[in-house]
Amino acid sequence: MSEFTSTDRGKYINGGAECNMAIVVDGIIGAGKSTVAKFLSEALEIPVYEELLDDGKSTMAQRMLDRFYADQKRWSAIIQVMFLNDRFKDIKEVDATGKAAIFDRSIYGDEIFAKTIHDRGQMSRDEFKIYKELLHNMLLHVKPPELLIYIDVSIETAMERIRVRDRSTEADMIPKDYMRDLRRNYESWFDGFDLCPKVRIDMDTHSLSENDELTDEMKATILDAVKPYLRDPYKL
Repeated sequence: MSEFTSTDRGKYINGGAECNMAIVVDGIIGAGKSTVAKFLSEALEIPVYEELLDDGKSTMAQRMLDRFYADQKRWSAIIQVMFLNDRFKDIKEVDATGKAAIFDRSIYGDEIFAKTIHDRGQMSRDEFKIYKELLHNMLLHVKPPELLIYIDVSIETAMERIRVRDRSTEADMIPKDYMRDLRRNYESWFDGFDLCPKVRIDMDTHSLSENDELTDEMKATILDAVKPYLRDPYKL
């Protein structure tokens, strides 16, 4: 996997400029990224940039996801470019304002999905090459985040949460072996990531209430984990 570490700073990150004011929450599909990002948004009183809205069944992004899961080889390249472009636009907006924000997916982790799809034979070598060159060109203009939060869950937990949230036909269309490959690549990526401080939060069990909200215990765990890395503008 083409991972981004401190040795890449000079190439990819504005000549080594300081971090932007972003906290990124990452993890496999169904890990609970949006739930954690929304909680932190409320707790820290800063905006959250979501990859997909909960009511986004009719959005272009959700329509493209439905097409992708129905025919991954046909739609894999264009959907990766679509999400990458959306993330880049959000990052530029945060940089322009100079204010803090939360993202429920990292642009650095974006390549995990492309690599997984490519390795499974559902994206051609040339498409993957074009995608990686686009990503690397974008990263020339991206500062590293303030903090990376990795949400760790099992495949079984993630699949169950996907079924519960009932986002379009997603639950019926995501292959379990795809999720296994995705999680394996995520673990490798997280282990090698060192562009900013990072924390791993276990949300596999007893993290959500009956209403699919974070339990008070999990909220406290998350806040305790992130507090040491927050600057004054959003320190609790």
